[in-house]
Amino acid sequence: MAFVAHAGRHYDFTTEGRRPDFLLFLRDAAGVLLDRLDYTTNTPVTWHWSGLTEGAVYTVELRQLYSERGDALVFRFVDQGLDDHGDLPLTATPWGPLAQPRTGLGEHSGEQDVFSFETLADHVYASDCTFPTEGWRLTFFNLDGRYYSVVDDVLLERTQATAFKSPGGPHLVAIQNRGPAPSSEPYSCLLKDQGPEDHGDRVETATELPLGTASVPGELDFVEDVDAFLLGVLPGHFYRASCTLEGSTPCSVHVENGFEQPEPQPQVSFKALASTHHVWTNGPRAAPARWVDLPYTLQFEDLGADDHGDTAATATPLPAPPRTIQAHFTARIDRDVFSFQATAGQHYQFSSPWREGQGQVLSLITAADGFSEEAPRTQVGSRWVQDFTAPRTGTYFIELYGRVEENVGDYTFQFEALTP
Repeated sequence: MAFVAHAGRHYDFTTEGRRPDFLLFLRDAAGVLLDRLDYTTNTPVTWHWSGLTEGAVYTVELRQLYSERGDALVFRFVDQGLDDHGDLPLTATPWGPLAQPRTGLGEHSGEQDVFSFETLADHVYASDCTFPTEGWRLTFFNLDGRYYSVVDDVLLERTQATAFKSPGGPHLVAIQNRGPAPSSEPYSCLLKDQGPEDHGDRVETATELPLGTASVPGELDFVEDVDAFLLGVLPGHFYRASCTLEGSTPCSVHVENGFEQPEPQPQVSFKALASTHHVWTNGPRAAPARWVDLPYTLQFEDLGADDHGDTAATATPLPAPPRTIQAHFTARIDRDVFSFQATAGQHYQFSSPWREGQGQVLSLITAADGFSEEAPRTQVGSRWVQDFTAPRTGTYFIELYGRVEENVGDYTFQFEALTP
């Protein structure tokens, strides 16, 4: 199908009827593809086209994907009247100087105004719009169809703002009237270049922080922003990293090989294994109706060296029983591993004070091959007691875990050989 366009007019192309899936293509006279969409629904679908050239011929092609037959299709092609800005990426209105505000009308429901602008790599761009009614959609996207930070109409806000970090090159901003009726009053939008992002978002671009850094400021510049850091640390020391955002928005901090957090948490602990450690922070993952920059402070605390090893290779040897051992959980992820020599058939017992009203210290006995040994554990009065009978002579290990914040600090346990 083909039609001759008039400049400044908005055209709706609608399909109705049950049908097999097909593709739609809109091309200009030179064959340049202006619009393409998979049609996979049985409800009527409308495509919006504007910003076309006066007197130019455009073709619409429908290509069936599968061989099965559907109901007869009904096509409706309607001139909806004047449209102040193009709906398609290649018919977009150039924004011009970014400091210049842009206005437009939502001439009818579903139509959108698309503006194009050039960007610099790793710069953050923000759009701030005021709409005359509820039910508008604001988003950035590129010519490949990748969308950034979509603010949808379901948020029902008349003032919307969003931002994204550009990889560079031409980008577009789309402003769509998704309300049930045309808009008789104009919207107004600003577009700003916020400058380069303050911190890199990958290991290769992480901001390096020297040993002894206590805090670093930053800013979450856009939805899904990630700020990465390479922190100088002392191997064998535990550290706590915490993120504080201005306001009530949650800030989430993560570390390499840290304590896994299914929900955003403002702090995390880790044990340094080398002279540097990767730390990163991020803010909200979903776009709010009005995005604002989120300044934060990322703080680091050296909790001290680990007093006992946390693997079989670095385990602390226990002297011959009976012994009372004093140790310290530096963080809730701290694990202390002790080795002991056992004789086949000999009964051994480990015990420690019962911690009323909080999580207990977890204990696990393993053999040199890493497999856990049968060692029942019970509460006896004010202590937990774990009994173990060595199946063979050799080296064994007891692993102790703090697990919860209340267990951080000093603890003791007793190691005894029971009378046969």
